[in-house]
Amino acid sequence: MKKLAFVTLVVVVIVISGCSSFVIKPVFQVKDREEPVRYQVPYNVFPDNLLFLGLGDSLTVGIGDELKKDGYVGRIRDEFLTSEQIDRVELINTAKRGRRSDQLLTLLSSGSLDKEIQEASHIFLSVGGNDVMKVIKRDLFSLQLEAFEEERELYETRYYHILDYIRAINPQAPIVALGLYNPFSLITVESQEVESIVVDWNTAMEATLGDFQSTCFVPVQDLFYTNANLVYHTDFFHPNGQGYDLIANRMLRTMESCGFIEQSDGELYVNGG
Repeated sequence: MKKLAFVTLVVVVIVISGCSSFVIKPVFQVKDREEPVRYQVPYNVFPDNLLFLGLGDSLTVGIGDELKKDGYVGRIRDEFLTSEQIDRVELINTAKRGRRSDQLLTLLSSGSLDKEIQEASHIFLSVGGNDVMKVIKRDLFSLQLEAFEEERELYETRYYHILDYIRAINPQAPIVALGLYNPFSLITVESQEVESIVVDWNTAMEATLGDFQSTCFVPVQDLFYTNANLVYHTDFFHPNGQGYDLIANRMLRTMESCGFIEQSDGELYVNGG
């Protein structure tokens, strides 16, 4: 078995868990800020009202967004609302900080979100980061690569059932799924091992999404490698406002490549999936 050298993760996990006695001073270089893409939505593309449904963990909640714009989902909503033809974009965000894939699957299986799923025009999903953190916290002093591989296999199965449940209720609404990133690249030299784990999990996530129609995987791992663009909140784990700007920008571009939106003559057209 391959044992991972995560000595500095002891400090990291303590800090993430709420200990305030440690101060981390990351080293980074400042780069120019990437401006969000601005889209113009033409007449009669959308219905008058849309419903965005947020599912998953703290990234969909928007934890760390000091600008209080509801994270990446709120920013995408604001882009759509720049169109005079859209009367309303309602956001129902059921995501919760710390939520894992098994907890999301249990929530969905309870049927408590069936109505929201059925009525959603777009579904935004982020889940998996806390599954990785569960392994790190559980085996902090004896981390094995095999433990992450075993958990990833379980995660794949749960992720499939999450998507399958959503599709059984709403076969058409685009599902836009956020990939994972490695926050430890900011504060520990052993982060390359976590980086490879994140790559494996993202690959599994993207492959599972490929089994379903009208799904779109949004990679963000490169956006959060170190802190070159000052994208982290003060907890050095979640994005800050600028980080969520970058996620929303990447998400809009990826939705275009997935066929959910189209640009023609400088205008944006949105497809229903």
